[in-house]
Amino acid sequence: MEEERKVPELKQLPSHLKYVFLSDDASFPAIISSKLTHLEEEKLLRVLTSNKAAMGWTISDLKGISPTFCMHKIKLEAEFKPVVQPQR
Repeated sequence: MEEERKVPELKQLPSHLKYVFLSDDASFPAIISSKLTHLEEEKLLRVLTSNKAAMGWTISDLKGISPTFCMHKIKLEAEFKPVVQPQR
């Protein structure tokens, strides 16, 4: 059974950047300069699309890196209550 990819939540970008998608269903977004010419953008998209498998879209896509290395846990003892401390 093939895993369905979620469409990512896109954030507001500065005016000099824009989103492009490496697939028709908008599941592989990339951020590029909005100042590229149409020809430069086409060439860049061709390279990115042909090398799409080399990019890590999720932590599980990154070959050779354990997801446990990328995650952390804050261990608290049961009797302690979390407290928000002021910024230093």
